[in-house]
Amino acid sequence: MRYIGWALPILAVLEVLSIILVSNLIGGGWTLLIILLSIICGIFMLRNIGVSGLFLAMATIRTGNNVSLYQLLWPVRYIFASIMLISPGFVSDIFAALLLLPISGKPLTGTTQSFSRSTQPEQGDIIEGEYTVETDNEQTAHSGTQSNLPHK
Repeated sequence: MRYIGWALPILAVLEVLSIILVSNLIGGGWTLLIILLSIICGIFMLRNIGVSGLFLAMATIRTGNNVSLYQLLWPVRYIFASIMLISPGFVSDIFAALLLLPISGKPLTGTTQSFSRSTQPEQGDIIEGEYTVETDNEQTAHSGTQSNLPHK
């Protein structure tokens, strides 16, 4: 935590230097246009994700199908990238582009079991559907409900 006090002023200096360098390369008007476009993209991204990002993370947790940590943190990465795009400068834009890359990690096999619900039916659950009984000479179709309780 003590390094954040040094990181923010260093980042601010790097942002100012990047703006100066890019404006010397392509001109001040084009630099201003690029900065305005990145701010507009960041605002659009931030408005787009909103609360739906949290719902996306919760849905990812609920599925429990070998979810990687990077997939789980996608909404957080997306929001952080949009905030970085809103800040003027090109260093933060590069970090935002890196955050938006589709990185996949190893699946969380052990921990997803605690997040996901059990896929096996509990005692007393009713399974509804259609099934076909085939014998030697005839085929009979049945529909209705069937309990998964053991038959005696």
